[in-house]
Amino acid sequence: MRRFGTLLAVLGAALVGCGDGPNSGPGPPSAGHFDAQRAFRDLRAQVRIGPRPAGSAGSRQEVRLIARRLREAGVPEVGVQHPHRNVVGRIPGEAPGTVVVGAHHDTKDIPGFVGANDGASGVAVLLELARGLPERLRGPSIDLVFFDAEEARDDRPFDLDGARGSSQFIRYARRGGLQGSAALGEIRAMVLFDLVGDCNLEIPREENSDPGLYRLFSDAAQEEPARPSPFVGTSPPVLDDHIPFAHAGIRAVNLIDFEYGPGPTPGAFWHTRRDNLGHVCAPSLDAVGEPALAALPRIR
Repeated sequence: MRRFGTLLAVLGAALVGCGDGPNSGPGPPSAGHFDAQRAFRDLRAQVRIGPRPAGSAGSRQEVRLIARRLREAGVPEVGVQHPHRNVVGRIPGEAPGTVVVGAHHDTKDIPGFVGANDGASGVAVLLELARGLPERLRGPSIDLVFFDAEEARDDRPFDLDGARGSSQFIRYARRGGLQGSAALGEIRAMVLFDLVGDCNLEIPREENSDPGLYRLFSDAAQEEPARPSPFVGTSPPVLDDHIPFAHAGIRAVNLIDFEYGPGPTPGAFWHTRRDNLGHVCAPSLDAVGEPALAALPRIR
């Protein structure tokens, strides 16, 4: 993803087990509860893979991990798109349509960069949502989509080369729903989780995001007054995997803390080797995950 200061315009746009150990699985599903420690174990398992840029051996291992975790959680429909390896798992609903809930699983192609926050944190939240959401929703279905190829390659501009996996998803949706994509007219909304593991988590409403969708999560967090809410303030626009959906006319919200790192240089850890296990925290996953369990089923 990339921030564009005060820019007002939205710019363009047979699986097997993997090497996180035979006894390191997260445990059985627990509907209605977000287990932050279990989510953090999923985060740690991804970091152990190492760098996971699109098209790499690490990326293929990551895709196998995600698909296996979804099946262990009881998600009935799991598939992998190509050529960009988006993993799609559907939780069925009783109402027409679907809500896409996404995170990107690739990491920036930087030597030694493991993306504990920028990549693994969003994936960990989605995997725990797969365990915590009802087996069948009263509203629309939820498509958990783990996007490949969010990061731009080399030094190419993000607006020209980023969000390739989510753009592929929308292309397939426009063509009636290929390779696990819902048809474009069936997608009710899109929710994106990115950089949500920062130990000092704050998730302002990003300017490209739908205010009504953001408010659902903010309100859900305030229903638990004993827990400080990370949903505060506003932030400049960010180019990320929600943009192809917004361009397609779909309501979208990006739940992101772009101020990753200590002051006076906000974002100091972004795309550096300091984005590691020492700078992410399980309570932050809980601070966004628990409200998500309440907010997502309310989207219509």
